[in-house]
Amino acid sequence: MHASTDSAIDAHEITGAWQLVSYTATGADGVTHPLGTDPQGLLIYTPQGQMSAQVSGAGIYMGYAGTYEWHGDRVVHHTIVGSAPEWEGVDLPRSAECAGGLLILRADPSGGRPALAATWQRPAPTPHPSQWPR
Repeated sequence: MHASTDSAIDAHEITGAWQLVSYTATGADGVTHPLGTDPQGLLIYTPQGQMSAQVSGAGIYMGYAGTYEWHGDRVVHHTIVGSAPEWEGVDLPRSAECAGGLLILRADPSGGRPALAATWQRPAPTPHPSQWPR
């Protein structure tokens, strides 16, 4: 992982899995929910510096994976693969806020695209396979 020494968010605080709570777009028409009001998603940050983000809802699927780097209160996702060609091999900067058990990542508006905000929370623990019903 490429962690900045002036990081406002402790990389250990965000390491692990996060479940999508909401995904909004804010533009000229106000706030919309491009993935509907009940989106699904999983964001994973490993201690070794890899990341993966997968989201879906309203018949839409988006995802990418790569590495990440912290710069103060911003994280940059350096993509390797993506569900769309424009998400492969690019840097996707996000402002980040971690408070109240939530991780909020925001993408600034650009090129006529609205500002995006993804809110994540830690998922409930999954039982070990030995505890699954038979």
